[in-house]
Amino acid sequence: MKKPVLVFDMNETLLDMSGLDPTFARIFGQPDGSELRKQWFTLVLELFLTAAITGQYRSFDKLTDEALQMLAAQRRRKASADDRAALKEAQGKIPAHPDVQPALARLEGAGFTLATLTNSTAKSAEKLLEFAGLRAYFDKVLSADAVQTYKPAREAYAYAAKELAAKPARIVLVAAHAWDIVGAMATGCEAAFVARPEKVLGPGSPEPKYQADDLTSLAERITADYR
Repeated sequence: MKKPVLVFDMNETLLDMSGLDPTFARIFGQPDGSELRKQWFTLVLELFLTAAITGQYRSFDKLTDEALQMLAAQRRRKASADDRAALKEAQGKIPAHPDVQPALARLEGAGFTLATLTNSTAKSAEKLLEFAGLRAYFDKVLSADAVQTYKPAREAYAYAAKELAAKPARIVLVAAHAWDIVGAMATGCEAAFVARPEKVLGPGSPEPKYQADDLTSLAERITADYR
């Protein structure tokens, strides 16, 4: 049986965004930045979905900066130039979840082609993967920025299929976000959902081919299917 191409989302799926918590704590003078970081990422999601739907594209780097300014405005303050620079720097130094490297090593060793498809820019994605020690596992690092839109727009997944010279049905999109799973499956891809903390599938969402609590167990299931 021909192996599928495994295409990974990055933010929250591979990368542990809690690595940004100390930066948010410092910016807002709070002992714990976790809730602030989650609120910020929700604003980022709101901004890129709006951009994808309206066609008013701005880069992911721009949107993450705008989201910080919005988060500050919600608290009746202004994000300073130093605040914005601090977050930009921290965004290039996000660690991987502990289960990622062993899972990727297992999949690579089993002969799977691995790639990423992210809403971050390709330049940012390359930097993040290098920092996390993951770059060597991926044949291609793809960004929706190349087609001036954002996942879950169909154009993003179609672009990945073209770049990987694979029909959508041969691609398994691995993600921790229900909206990413839905977008990939609507384009004809298979999908694998990783239930990172607080991440769930919607009751009306299509059921992905794989579901797992972590990448270790997901890698075990995928390799077992294609021995």
